[in-house]
Amino acid sequence: MSTEEQIQAAIVVYPETIVYASPELNHATELACNQLNKFVDYIQTLDTELERHEAIVVGAAILQSLPTWFEDNPDIVAAIKADCQAIRANRQ
Repeated sequence: MSTEEQIQAAIVVYPETIVYASPELNHATELACNQLNKFVDYIQTLDTELERHEAIVVGAAILQSLPTWFEDNPDIVAAIKADCQAIRANRQ
């Protein structure tokens, strides 16, 4: 792979910004994608007639709704904040 190709591979484009991918960002993105795939697999067990792209759309709609659902459950918000604190505490 040429230097230019390596540089292009290290750039991630989001709708609102362009960021440079770090090993940490790459690892986190891989984890998120793996979990999203497992979640979509689960959605397809709930409706086996859904095509994969349809199950992904359902999953995306659920992810979009999560903050609203969390607002109604302070215990979940507290648990998320505790997880965030633990991650920050483990920074090197």
